[in-house]
Amino acid sequence: MYTGHVAFALGIRGMRDDLPLWTLILVSQACDWVEILAYPVTPRANPDLYSHAFPFVVLGGIAAAAAVWFWKRSTRAATIALALYVSHPLLDFVTGIKPLWVGGPPVGLGIIQRPAADFVTQAAVCAFGFAVYRRSLPRAVRRQVAIAAPLVLLLVLQGMSDLRLEWVKRRREDRAVTSPTPPVSIPAAGRRPR
Repeated sequence: MYTGHVAFALGIRGMRDDLPLWTLILVSQACDWVEILAYPVTPRANPDLYSHAFPFVVLGGIAAAAAVWFWKRSTRAATIALALYVSHPLLDFVTGIKPLWVGGPPVGLGIIQRPAADFVTQAAVCAFGFAVYRRSLPRAVRRQVAIAAPLVLLLVLQGMSDLRLEWVKRRREDRAVTSPTPPVSIPAAGRRPR
């Protein structure tokens, strides 16, 4: 739910102006960056565990909140950062399949496995987050056509991501169909196989 997280940050910015949009986007994506950083150092373990599962996600959220508090000296801004960070795995539950707690199984609705459904879900989240953000802008700005650029960019990126997912899915299916089956030896009549 990469674009969905950005859309969630847009929606929060539309409701609260405690933090700049770039900070909200950074915090909304932070779990995925932790996963990327954890991947090379956790070869046997699931890197999702250290980025998306409790209690690690709470520790990351506290670190994000502390950084925001030291920067802004605002408890409200720090609380927003904490809530946004911790919401990441909960939003991922809708599209992905990841462990949500240490020792727990990977869980989620797995919509990402169906790229068309994933696009529709992500597009709805993007449209909703953008609508909330747009309402917070001055009326003159809301009327400008260019204001739709963030929504269009999110939808294009999501479309490209889901097209890639569909391409990979079909390629795997084609390989499974076209891969040669190993020959089966059939014993001669009256002989038992060895």
